[in-house]
Amino acid sequence: MSIKLDKLNFFYKDKKILNDLSFFSDSKILGLLGPNGSGKTTLVKLISGLLKYKSGEIYISGLNIKTLNQNELAKIFAFVSQDYEPTYGFNVQEIIEMGRYPYLGRLGFINKNDKTIMNEIIELLSLKDLLKINVDDLSSGEKQKVRFARALVQQPKYLILDEPTSNLDLSNKILVIDVLRKISSFGTKIVLTSHDLSFIKESSDECILIRNGSILTFGETKKLINKDNIEKLYNLSQMPEWAY
Repeated sequence: MSIKLDKLNFFYKDKKILNDLSFFSDSKILGLLGPNGSGKTTLVKLISGLLKYKSGEIYISGLNIKTLNQNELAKIFAFVSQDYEPTYGFNVQEIIEMGRYPYLGRLGFINKNDKTIMNEIIELLSLKDLLKINVDDLSSGEKQKVRFARALVQQPKYLILDEPTSNLDLSNKILVIDVLRKISSFGTKIVLTSHDLSFIKESSDECILIRNGSILTFGETKKLINKDNIEKLYNLSQMPEWAY
């Protein structure tokens, strides 16, 4: 699977949010790094079909996403937002089951195949001991794992994560990085956004540096994240030693 953007632009009312974006990536984990307000969230919502665009094109393995309906898109992309999601007292198992909605029949019942897929993801993310626990009673890192699990039972080709470590402490960030590596080894590709330099360095294979709706540069993360590029990205006259 691969993602290709061809001269993609996006406007919100009269304001241009994304400016002529073009790139091709087939990496396992693609990171979008940039300051708050740089256009990262808008871009991943466009890629996953949550926002519509008029100028430019987005292709998934050569297929234009404009040709896909919402159910077809849900079988390619699973989107995990940074926004707070109320759980209304549901337990972990019930939240995970919600991710199977694109595959349920007319009656909406969970069948044997659905259970097999869910059990596989539960095992992958080590959630078996948490299934009957109310999600509101979990730690921040555990809640994020449950959200990932709900997305993964959609069997997406791409897991799209918007700021997955926002509001997490260091121990939970480490937990998320470990989970992302497991997901990648499982075969699901990941696109994630962050303004957290260290998180992008540790989690992604390739990285796009995005500023003011434009791509500053794109390439292998280890080569891309250097003093000069980060100073340009965050408009710093000189980056302090502690930041790098």
